[in-house]
Amino acid sequence: MLPFNYEGFATKDTFFGRKEELIDINTFAQKSNNLLIYSLRRFGKSSMIKEQIERDTDTQYIYFDIFDITSENDFARLFLKAIAKAQKGGISTIMSKLPKLFSRVSFDVVFDSTTGKTKLSPTLNNISFEDAIEDAFNALFLMSEKQKLVVAIDEFQQVSLIENVKIDALLRKYMQENKKISYFFLGSKRHMLTDLFRYKAPLYEMATHYELQGIKLDDYIEYIQKYLKISDAFIVHIIDVAKNETKLIVHICSILYDRHAKKNITEKIINEIIKEIVMSKHSSYSMLFDSFSLGKKKAFKILCNHKDLYKKEVLDEYSISKQSLLSSLNALFKDEIIDKDKNWFIPDRTLELWGKSK
Repeated sequence: MLPFNYEGFATKDTFFGRKEELIDINTFAQKSNNLLIYSLRRFGKSSMIKEQIERDTDTQYIYFDIFDITSENDFARLFLKAIAKAQKGGISTIMSKLPKLFSRVSFDVVFDSTTGKTKLSPTLNNISFEDAIEDAFNALFLMSEKQKLVVAIDEFQQVSLIENVKIDALLRKYMQENKKISYFFLGSKRHMLTDLFRYKAPLYEMATHYELQGIKLDDYIEYIQKYLKISDAFIVHIIDVAKNETKLIVHICSILYDRHAKKNITEKIINEIIKEIVMSKHSSYSMLFDSFSLGKKKAFKILCNHKDLYKKEVLDEYSISKQSLLSSLNALFKDEIIDKDKNWFIPDRTLELWGKSK
């Protein structure tokens, strides 16, 4: 077993920390309450919810990630697939159960060339989106009569990009019909998420807001020192450089483990690995940067290297006006390169470190 897995979800053996958060989440699940879980990307929220699913064997979880949806039918297919996947038994057993759950939607058995396994795919021909969603919820209501259910939708902010259908309003309608099901909405883009749950929005007051912070220092130290000869101070250094971004921290530790598991880790070794990780992204980041307009390039560099963005000396150094800088920042925000909380920031820490090196 490799103790540091940064390319996918943490497994049962590699998951660590989040003790208090898992207690909180489990309490919401057991009480059939709804939850909006927000964190920056790469902070491990998806791994955390999957760990909850693994631990809570008394509850049936319907989990699906909608990050890549481009239409309402994409949402419906992922929702229906998740319900089908949650059924127990082999393919033939599940196929015999599905007609009892769904009155309109049918499923085909298809071969997945990526995994080499068969899977179930819903057929939505001649079925409207609204009918497909009604079928999905009717199935959930039937399932909830036998077992506690949690529907967990990852990267939920993506529903706001589907403009021709109000998916949030449709969800509210069915959420109000059955109080025995919990709904967990997970997301990584605060401004888009909060718009979906703001005052007068369809999902207003339909879920308790829960902001996920970084993993605690003590948990990092306890886990990392099981596998690496590294001081508390150097772990703090890694966390500071990574701005507590879980994926980057685990990536650094993965390389340390591969190359230096039996050595005493030094700050020089750590810094060389961080530089290596940043430079491994140079080609893709350069292509991205080259696609920017001149104004965007200036704004990106300023955000990477300065805290006081609108200081006269900074504006003069980059030959840009405050108005032009603000316009370029908003353009980068629209392109989802940067984000904004109280201040502008770059959500991808590796990209930010690359920008500092330019």
